[in-house]
Amino acid sequence: MSEFSNEPEIKDRVTLEAQAGSQVRVHSGTIANLTSDEVWIAFGKPADFLSPELPVRLILHRPDEQGLAAETTVRRIIGGSGRIAGFWRPEKWATHSRRSNSRVGLAIPAYLYFGEEGSAAAARTTNLSVGGFRCVTNLPISVGHQMEVSLLLTPTDPFRCRAQVVRLNDDPEDLSHHRQEVAFRFVDLGTADEARIAEALTALCDETDPTAVPIAWHGSEVSRQPAG
Repeated sequence: MSEFSNEPEIKDRVTLEAQAGSQVRVHSGTIANLTSDEVWIAFGKPADFLSPELPVRLILHRPDEQGLAAETTVRRIIGGSGRIAGFWRPEKWATHSRRSNSRVGLAIPAYLYFGEEGSAAAARTTNLSVGGFRCVTNLPISVGHQMEVSLLLTPTDPFRCRAQVVRLNDDPEDLSHHRQEVAFRFVDLGTADEARIAEALTALCDETDPTAVPIAWHGSEVSRQPAG
């Protein structure tokens, strides 16, 4: 068993095998999120071929690596599109690092709304998950602070919600020590919003350059435009 097998990641390709009468139906998908209890898989069409408690077999694929299979069951269908399904996380994929949501390196424009007038400070994420994100900013904020934030999941698709600061670290690239790397946790997201982020992650991770900037953002002016 290879080293990666204990820790699947967002954007990993998977094959799902489900029994349909006397036949086994095979479907391809992409891991969209990992929680301590669930594996979320995004499909190219609504997952109406699945139902709660249906036993399935998941096969994890990575280039030049040996695949890993695991038995589990369907837990729920997530979001309004019906394209994301949640499965109980197989115990054989357990690992010493099981965050509440898996993160992926991603650099997209973000806006932090602060002060009574709701002024927006532009930032750029360093990573993103269904549960929150990290970005670098010079705003005077502290752990526990809540604010409105807006993330551009596409150049024309702002996602606005509330988020809370949960961790602060010095930005290692800022020798003046004016900037901080801020970890935000989303506050009170509904299932539909979580599914929207998960679907965006599966699309964005396939179209990024080596610095984690999505190809669609190259040459774009979106980082200069406040997102509503």
